[in-house]
Amino acid sequence: MVRPAKPHRHPIRRVLQPVIQSERKALGASALLGTAAVAFELARPWPLALAVDYAIARRPLAGLGPQSLLLFAGAAVVLFTLIAESGELGSTLLAERAAERVGARLRQDVYDRATTLSLRWHDRMRSGELVSRLTTDVGRLLDALVAVTAQLLPDVVRLLLVLILLTVVSPGLALLALAVVPLLAVFAVRQRRRVRIAQQRARAEAGLLAASATDLFRNVRAVQAFSANARPAQVFHQRNAALLDVNVRAVTTEARWSPVANVVLAIGTGLVLVVGGREVLDGRLSTGDLLVVTAYLSALYSPVRGLSRLSGLLAKSNASAARIQDVLACTEEIAEDEDARPAPPLVSGLWFADVRFGYQLSRPVLDGFDLTVAAGQTCCVLGPSGAGKSTVLHLLLRLYDVDAGGIMLDGVDLRSIRKQSLRQAVAFVPQDPWLFDTTIAQNIALGAAGADRAQVLAAGRAALVDEFAHQLPGGYDSLVGEAAAQLSGGQRRRIALARAVVSKAPLMLLDEPTASLDPASAAAVITAIERCAAGRTVLMVTHDPLLAAIADQVVTLDPHRPAGVNLTTLPGAASTIGRR
Repeated sequence: MVRPAKPHRHPIRRVLQPVIQSERKALGASALLGTAAVAFELARPWPLALAVDYAIARRPLAGLGPQSLLLFAGAAVVLFTLIAESGELGSTLLAERAAERVGARLRQDVYDRATTLSLRWHDRMRSGELVSRLTTDVGRLLDALVAVTAQLLPDVVRLLLVLILLTVVSPGLALLALAVVPLLAVFAVRQRRRVRIAQQRARAEAGLLAASATDLFRNVRAVQAFSANARPAQVFHQRNAALLDVNVRAVTTEARWSPVANVVLAIGTGLVLVVGGREVLDGRLSTGDLLVVTAYLSALYSPVRGLSRLSGLLAKSNASAARIQDVLACTEEIAEDEDARPAPPLVSGLWFADVRFGYQLSRPVLDGFDLTVAAGQTCCVLGPSGAGKSTVLHLLLRLYDVDAGGIMLDGVDLRSIRKQSLRQAVAFVPQDPWLFDTTIAQNIALGAAGADRAQVLAAGRAALVDEFAHQLPGGYDSLVGEAAAQLSGGQRRRIALARAVVSKAPLMLLDEPTASLDPASAAAVITAIERCAAGRTVLMVTHDPLLAAIADQVVTLDPHRPAGVNLTTLPGAASTIGRR
């Protein structure tokens, strides 16, 4: 039984922890370099204090006159700034590069996990939504990783050092400056909660918009052919408006924080300026020391602001991390036994025994289904739409698992066979040929890992791909285009047949191979099937009675009649099976 993944309290940590191990040194070096830069950054106010209290006031120091002191102070400011900025640059570069490598691994993990999940999960997850998680959500997570690495430790160290230095210079002013920090912390906690909620809504709407846009662009030909621009445009407009609404709310929630924080910090700065100015007037504090204190106030409040912004960024990234974790932690997959064995050689045949299956458990598509196909035979399953013909093939491939009963391959239950081994033993020609936006040759080669050029061309000849491939400018190296839109339906089917031929699999499955084809194209596909099926066990499902003529066994799947075992072996002979 499959169970959805449970939500986690710390999605960022759970998502990044497995992929961050190899980058710990680079990220650690980034944090240390940024922290070292803080020390030189905090040293910059002291040359200014030196210039004001000694050079400008014409008070000699260590035998140096005013001019020498000014030159020394100016050079020190430049040197400290150069070192500090170089440290920050190095820290950022290390963090950004490490984050990109982490992102590449994370995207690969999400892709690998998604492609192994059950088709029941994919039936619910729209492709555009999944792409949004793979790209945008991963990107936001990397932003958080860089910010935490290059900002968190330096900001914490900056805060502590400033507090120590302020206490040394003027303990009273240090306490006064800290008086506003608790109020700021309260606002930051409340703000983070609001930002997290707003970003969760925004990311959900962004995923829905990506899914809708992907669907509409994929079917743009249908939109234009049926002059149906109004309805799709309305769907996109609604999604776009919904995303705009939640994004505006999220931006507003974040924007409200900045003026509140600045006002609170300004109150602290004003208090320090008033009290510190009085101490200068009373002679208890030098002008240079007051300049150092005010400079350190900025250095004190800067990490407070930075940590508050980091809190908001983490709230955004948490929403994205939770969406990525939904994929990585999902357990909805076709399970494989630990002691699963390789697929046996197809010697006796395959059979379905009292199979029950439904895409929804409450609505079975097959119920009590029985069928036997002898090895080396061609079986044609006829039946109306919705009778479960394509489902029979999907179950043989273990794209889904049966809910009850069993499917045997040479007496071995499919659930006891390694999935990869099973699928290597099956050549599948789907109704939709599933061609990729690459060349004809590369699409054919997908049928077998390591297939060479000669094998690809031989498979193309067997499937009659030669008849049209050589008429194209690039021959077998011609691009088929997205969704193979540049090819006809019959041409796409023949490429799919060639892909099955190059696999050398002993079992071939054909799903409606002549559907929606004109008589000439259908006849060419049937001829190609006859050539490709030689020496193999073939199970094909179709509405086309012409395919029955090339079959050794013909059965009719009738959803309104009880199921029975079919053992017909005469060429073209027909009988009826059904589901209970």
